[in-house]
Amino acid sequence: MSGAALLALGAAFCFALALILTQFGLRTMPSWRSPLYSIIGSAVVAWLLALPLVDWDALDWRAVAIFAGVGCIFPVVVSILSVRSNEKLGPAVAGAVGNVTPLFAVLGAVLFLGEHLLFAQLAGLAMVVGGVALLALRGGAGGRQWSVWVLGLPLAAALVRGSIQPAIKAGLAIWHEPLAAAAIGYTLSSAVILLLVGRRAFREGPAIREGVLWFLCVGFANGTATFLLYAALGLGSIALVAPLVALFPLIAVVLSYFFLRDEKLHAIGLLGILVSVAGVILLLLGGK
Repeated sequence: MSGAALLALGAAFCFALALILTQFGLRTMPSWRSPLYSIIGSAVVAWLLALPLVDWDALDWRAVAIFAGVGCIFPVVVSILSVRSNEKLGPAVAGAVGNVTPLFAVLGAVLFLGEHLLFAQLAGLAMVVGGVALLALRGGAGGRQWSVWVLGLPLAAALVRGSIQPAIKAGLAIWHEPLAAAAIGYTLSSAVILLLVGRRAFREGPAIREGVLWFLCVGFANGTATFLLYAALGLGSIALVAPLVALFPLIAVVLSYFFLRDEKLHAIGLLGILVSVAGVILLLLGGK
């Protein structure tokens, strides 16, 4: 398995872990406030690592502009939408419904970066997306208990998550520093979230310490996932990376089964896992 594939799978695991940790954090903090701590905490960690590890002498302002532009919408918009959809749908369904991300990412790569897909890769991509769609159909342990409009939250998150991948890959082609890309992006996202909810949070006073700690952990998981995603995009094609990262709802289902008692695997969900795993195998073999 290639280095890009391993990095993408690592990103998928960390995104899934963040979904699970969010469920614990939401028990002690309202969803509107949580991105303050997850995003700003990630930005601090990213800069602590980037300052000594990044080759700043090779800095290219064209890449910085791309990373900053992406940071105005990612991860801040995805964080807000993910917390809300997680709150309404639960981690397994929220992740599954939102993971049409590969469609947006691969379409952008084909249109703007000139990437080409083999038939086997197309089939594998379709199976991965089909598998996560089957997960969405399960609707939770007790059947669907949410309004259809709520599906727009994770779908919008998927659109943002997919659309930024070609831009990040283009920026990394200019300046191959995924850690710098993450740090710059999180800095802009921190500024956006402060503008959106900073004043309201100040008026309502300090948050519960336990909730802050949970969402700092969420931020660390999401920040690690973002860095691994950027590193994978720097090494491999979007057609390979996007579907592998798209496995995070499947991982979230498994983690939910062990850590969240109200989330259980159903037959349709199990079928979704099998279909997606088969799609990943086909995708990896088809890219060789």
